[in-house]
Amino acid sequence: MQQYKSKKLNGKINASAFYHEGYQWKVVLPTIIVNYLQEKVHEQPPFKEFKWDNALYFLSLVISIPAYQKDKTYLWGFIPMDSQRLKKKDSNYSKYFEYFVQIGILQDKGYSKGRTCKRYRYNYENINLEGIECLDFSIFQMTDRFLVKNLLKEVVDNDDCPHLSKWFDDGLFLDFDRLSEDLSSEFCYNKYSLSYTKLNQTIAKAHSYWFTALVLKEQCYRVSRNPDSDNRLHTNLTNMPSKFRPYLTYYGENIQSLDIKNSQPYFMVLVLESWSNSKIIKIMSRVFGSSNIGTIQQKLQQITSSKAFQEEFAPLKQAVLAGKFYEFLIPLFTDIHPDYDGVFRKSFYDSDIGKVKVYEFETKRDLMKKLTLQILYTPLKRPSNEYLVFKQHFPLLCECIEVFKTTSSKKDSFKLFPKLLQQVESDYVIDTITKQIAEVNPDMPLWTIHDSFCTTQSWFPVLESMVHELFLSHSQGISPSLKPDLWCNSDECLKVA
Repeated sequence: MQQYKSKKLNGKINASAFYHEGYQWKVVLPTIIVNYLQEKVHEQPPFKEFKWDNALYFLSLVISIPAYQKDKTYLWGFIPMDSQRLKKKDSNYSKYFEYFVQIGILQDKGYSKGRTCKRYRYNYENINLEGIECLDFSIFQMTDRFLVKNLLKEVVDNDDCPHLSKWFDDGLFLDFDRLSEDLSSEFCYNKYSLSYTKLNQTIAKAHSYWFTALVLKEQCYRVSRNPDSDNRLHTNLTNMPSKFRPYLTYYGENIQSLDIKNSQPYFMVLVLESWSNSKIIKIMSRVFGSSNIGTIQQKLQQITSSKAFQEEFAPLKQAVLAGKFYEFLIPLFTDIHPDYDGVFRKSFYDSDIGKVKVYEFETKRDLMKKLTLQILYTPLKRPSNEYLVFKQHFPLLCECIEVFKTTSSKKDSFKLFPKLLQQVESDYVIDTITKQIAEVNPDMPLWTIHDSFCTTQSWFPVLESMVHELFLSHSQGISPSLKPDLWCNSDECLKVA
């Protein structure tokens, strides 16, 4: 039996098919139906004359009849089955349908006034109920004792950021048991709709969560920074799923973070407004090479000094500084709509797996966040459609972006622009703001998650005030919007409040 991928369902395997030699018919039906029947045949053996291929053919009629008779309306999804035609296929047809109803794969609707055929539909409610299984988050074990011993001893200090790395100490505590219990529903799936690949993805996600939780629980801290790359500080916190946050405390106290809203658009605005600033010039020299800075500045001066650019740029800048950039983008993309279930789905390239992947978003705003990265980081040789739409509205801004992406002759020169924004971010967050906060308040626990500042709840008011002040003084008044986030579950947050 062959499995098919449906574009409508975003590449997930959802249909199976085979050619019925006796009926000279290609049978197509949902894979979840095939898998359910296969299990039930073993659990509840059917009647003696049962034939597998015939059973699948009869089950396929539930979707093939409406497909061929598109002008008809079927009340509540029940499909009438013509007994005379079924009998020509197999004289035991009624036994098949009785068995289907008995095992819960079909629901039936009896004869009613004006109707001469019994009607059936797939019993998805029952199939989904019976098919739910969940992985135990704690099933994974490390069997290599030598690996465990060395892994859990590994603590990497970072000389460049002692004011941040020193807070990765015994005070950080992850409630591993409570996390495991609460995340148990995170790894549930319908066993009947699984393909091998999908099951592997579920297991891989569970293993990744478990491993991340383990190293935090055992206080195996890793801190690294590469000035030749993004220059960001990479730690256990930056690699930690956000769902872990309510379970992490510092000496029993909740942690609270202050996030830069619209961070990558914000640092783009900061660069375009401050490209002649010595700090920005130094970072650009590091990313593009000092020999290219004159050319970049000349082109930027020519574009940004025009009245047309200022008029085009002003509303976008205002939206970014107000923390409303994603809302600002929504009206530009009128062709993006939710699917039938209200969920937004869109394909994006995933560098981790090296291919395009379908992502799901609850709101259009959430999709805009992902879309923003595509707009900023798209290669110019193969620009995304979304970038071209954005360029229609902001041609001069895109001209500035393309200056950064085309200055170098390197093959992946388009990657230098995101690298620039990340380096500017790391300079402001790590080397400027947190460093000054730590100098004034050496006893304040302090961590960063790229564009986010973190401390304990009792220190948070001091952190929030200083971040606001320091951004104002170091960004020539081009200060971002900031969003506080208390790391606790909603009921716990109410208790704390």
